[in-house]
Amino acid sequence: MRALPSFCPARRAAIAFSAAVLAFPLIAAAQSDYPSRPIKIIVPWPAGGATDNVARVVAQKISPVLKQPVVVENRPGATGTIGTQSVIQSPADGYTLLFLAASLHTFSPHLMKDMKFDTVSDITPISVSVQFPYVLAVNTDSPYKTVGDLVKAARAQPGKLAYGSFGVGSGPNIISELFKQQTGTDILHVPYKGGSQVTAALMGGEIPFMFDSLPSPLGQIRGGKLRALAVTGATRSSLVPEVPTLKESGVNIEAIIWLGLGGPPKLPPDVTAKLFDAMKQISTDPDLQKRMADMGAEATVSKSPEQFRQFMLAERERWGKVIREAKISAN
Repeated sequence: MRALPSFCPARRAAIAFSAAVLAFPLIAAAQSDYPSRPIKIIVPWPAGGATDNVARVVAQKISPVLKQPVVVENRPGATGTIGTQSVIQSPADGYTLLFLAASLHTFSPHLMKDMKFDTVSDITPISVSVQFPYVLAVNTDSPYKTVGDLVKAARAQPGKLAYGSFGVGSGPNIISELFKQQTGTDILHVPYKGGSQVTAALMGGEIPFMFDSLPSPLGQIRGGKLRALAVTGATRSSLVPEVPTLKESGVNIEAIIWLGLGGPPKLPPDVTAKLFDAMKQISTDPDLQKRMADMGAEATVSKSPEQFRQFMLAERERWGKVIREAKISAN
């Protein structure tokens, strides 16, 4: 039988197949040995913020579980999209990960016209890390002692009461609009430049109420400078156990803010599983739980990476509906 010439397509295919078969054990070994070098978590927001602070605690705790250094690198810009895109374009080997935030992955797709990636399918969700509710707060001198008092006043004075937020499309803006939809009220939106300005305006009597993530005004609430009327979680927060939920107060709203860990698209299943298992282990660490509680957050973990993905899809659709009905335009 005549030998195949070196340039023959059949010979090349046979060689390629043989090479692939020989390489397969090496690939499998490389994945099973993961991680074998340091891991980087990209935080697509500036250093010092809540997301960055949580990510650094997670990195510190997950490092000994994975037996490799885990470092945090900030790549802020364009409302989190620059750092996120850099991870999406990274090799899917588990050595470059992404810290996720609800604002970018559930709100931004409905607010940014030039989003260059899909906020769920273009990443590999691994697990939620922490969650916390919004809190509805008023000035301590406010006549509103309950959510019912506030809703009654808003209905009696359509367009007269106002709430503050730190900008159109921000979480406090969107949750406040949902509050209006659920209570059938007409309340004005007063945007400020930042969260601290909103809190100062509330304390100074410029606005009658605000929604904000619980960690932000927690110090003022505990210090008696603000009164919390309700939280938006499914259950009361252990940080302010005396404060009822909105559902307990007669308003059918249940909402949380979350932060979590993800990676580039098509992250190998075994790598995803190892990272998820590590997140599951640290979620019960007493020191991590305390440090998160000190920030006003609750340490948690998803049931599985797939459950986290489904949760993100559901949240994105849910908040998109609120944004569309409220006619909130992009900044």
